[in-house]
Amino acid sequence: MRRIDPLAMAAVGLFALLAALAVATGGTGATGSGPTLRRSASIYDDSPGGASVLRRYFEAVGRTVVAVRGERFAPTDAGVTTLFLLGTTDPIEPADLAALHDFLRAGGTLVIATDLGLNERRLLDDFGVPVRSGISAGAVSGPIAVHTAAFAAPPVRSIEVDLGVALAPREDATTLVSVAGSPVVALGSEGRGRVFAVGSLAPFVNSTIGLADNGRFALALAGAAARVGFDEYHHGARPAPDLSAILTQTWLGRALVAAFALAFAYLALTGRRLGPPVPLDPRPPRSSLEYVRGLAGLARRSGHGEIARRRLRDDLRRGLAWQSGLDPRTDFERVADSVAAASPERAAEARRLDAALAGRLRGDALVRVANDVARLIHPEEAT
Repeated sequence: MRRIDPLAMAAVGLFALLAALAVATGGTGATGSGPTLRRSASIYDDSPGGASVLRRYFEAVGRTVVAVRGERFAPTDAGVTTLFLLGTTDPIEPADLAALHDFLRAGGTLVIATDLGLNERRLLDDFGVPVRSGISAGAVSGPIAVHTAAFAAPPVRSIEVDLGVALAPREDATTLVSVAGSPVVALGSEGRGRVFAVGSLAPFVNSTIGLADNGRFALALAGAAARVGFDEYHHGARPAPDLSAILTQTWLGRALVAAFALAFAYLALTGRRLGPPVPLDPRPPRSSLEYVRGLAGLARRSGHGEIARRRLRDDLRRGLAWQSGLDPRTDFERVADSVAAASPERAAEARRLDAALAGRLRGDALVRVANDVARLIHPEEAT
């Protein structure tokens, strides 16, 4: 059984892996509306679960709405002082969490709203306002009175929630709004920044923003910020990763590039062939006669036989003139008459050959005429 080259197996494996990565990253690009969930809370979603009404509300009161999205999550670079993170549908990666910490340390205000606290759980834990769990956990719904000066501009007397969760603020956080002893809105801090945690998306989504003072509540959370940011990055508003990004921005991709580079360097430095050796041509070198025959064949196939006829005719006339002691440029009839004085038969043969070379000849006839010319000019060699 023939042994399989390990280099070939490695090449096939790497190719299969690259093909799998290309297929895995060949999805469609990002859209502005986010995933088709019941409550996406995306500012581009006009459905009852979207937050497009909130975006238009902020723009109507003179605020500049900025969608934080792109190839990476960078709220600090967006130029906003308040960032709404409403119902993230994509997981929050460690790098995104670090970016939010940097945003708060720079003095930003972060508003986190969630219905279930799934993707935001680690984020809320980091800022000291986790979702309540255990026996005391429960759903929150209905109208909720607001009795805090934190939401006095514009004044907020109540908010209405259709679905939400209770929070469990730690000692370094402050409960701002609660219902039946269950905190619904809490305030945390980090550095110079503030974190508002809201246990429901109801005050922000299209279907319920008009209930009670929900719209004013959202505006109060934005404070006096002239530029208000909304996290659309975690709603899927980012370019789909392509193959080049995976190869250059992931450890697996960098490992593949390094493996290809090492394999190429190995092949280049060792001169290793990628197949069985090719034997040298065992045929002997060609003789000069083969080249002559090949050239004659080319001349014959080209249809320019007059070249050979003209050369033979010149050889015939010059040879006879030289033998008769005449100038090679002498007219052929004078040369023939001079030859006839010594040998009429030879002169007649010369006239016959000259006339034959003046017309077209087939290949075999040309060979016979060439032999006759050689015998006529050099009779001693023919004998």
